[in-house]
Amino acid sequence: MNLTAFILWEMRPEIWPGSALPLRWYGLFFAAAFAAGQIIISRIFRRDGKPQKDVDALTYYMIAGTVLGARLGHCLFYQPEYYLLNPFEILKVWEGGLASHGATVGIIVAMWLYSRKRKDQSWLWILDRIVIVVALGGSLIRLGNLMNSEIIGKPADLPWAMVFLQPFETILRDQDPNLIQSFSIRKEGTDVVAEGRTYKKLMLTLDFAKNGPGKEEATAFVKNYLPVMIRSANGDEENLRVIPDAEPDFSAGENGLSCSVALLGLPRHPAMVYESISTFCLFLALFLLWQKNPSLPEGRIFGLFVVLLFTLRFFYEFLKENQVEFEDSLSLNMGQFLSIPMILAGIWILSRSFSTDKGSIPSK
Repeated sequence: MNLTAFILWEMRPEIWPGSALPLRWYGLFFAAAFAAGQIIISRIFRRDGKPQKDVDALTYYMIAGTVLGARLGHCLFYQPEYYLLNPFEILKVWEGGLASHGATVGIIVAMWLYSRKRKDQSWLWILDRIVIVVALGGSLIRLGNLMNSEIIGKPADLPWAMVFLQPFETILRDQDPNLIQSFSIRKEGTDVVAEGRTYKKLMLTLDFAKNGPGKEEATAFVKNYLPVMIRSANGDEENLRVIPDAEPDFSAGENGLSCSVALLGLPRHPAMVYESISTFCLFLALFLLWQKNPSLPEGRIFGLFVVLLFTLRFFYEFLKENQVEFEDSLSLNMGQFLSIPMILAGIWILSRSFSTDKGSIPSK
């Protein structure tokens, strides 16, 4: 086995780290999802003979339904006891916490409100078309999750498994520049089995600042503070750990003292990458289905989307870590419980599209 066949993920969430512009990859992908969606929906409306002026209105409904639904879904599905006691915290979308199941419900409701004002665009007709761009948007947003090193998977010993270093490296960058000038982490190519998990040996090199700490102070920092920093960076899910009793190796650096200390990295499934790839494939399949079959019964594309998306989500959850503590006591996690009714509803809508003639499915 190639012991170095894993990925060290060090991508930072900021587009221009260290600059005055607080732009993040997640925000860029989120915006790109709506921009690309508007272009595709515009093409769909043009071919289906619908007014182009409706595209802007549809986009506004989509944004509102997605953001409100995703935020409320997270608050009510995953942390209801906290947010019901602190309702104003629900408004703090910028602090994170969006649920895709909630986004789905929000979009369905938003499309119902949109279609009520347009007799030529029934609820199922618009859902059949909007899910095409929803699939693309889901793919882009999962790339944003990757840039944030969030929604990580369970430990895996695979060539594409990732050791997520970004949370720990963020803490290192926040240290006093008069203490640490620079750092790097590299693969060592050794497997270490501990507590039933297979770790990969890594080497952390710390370059202390010129005229910074002496060897005694640097040793105290590595032995006393480094483990605390790693535990803080890990949070609920372990990515790194120190090697017990490992001695730091000091040398004279270019500008000051340099120290190398061995760490253990835990590779994990890049679950957000799996979801990004599969939802992009779903987007392509639905778009081609619409393009080649313009007269499909209403509900066919929407039902297919719901069944496939949430079936994939159900099985992907087996590879992902639980988001909140109460899920650890459940037979299935919250994402799986929420996926089951979605799948059943999708099957019902899909079956109706096959058993009725075009346009006979009640859409309002």
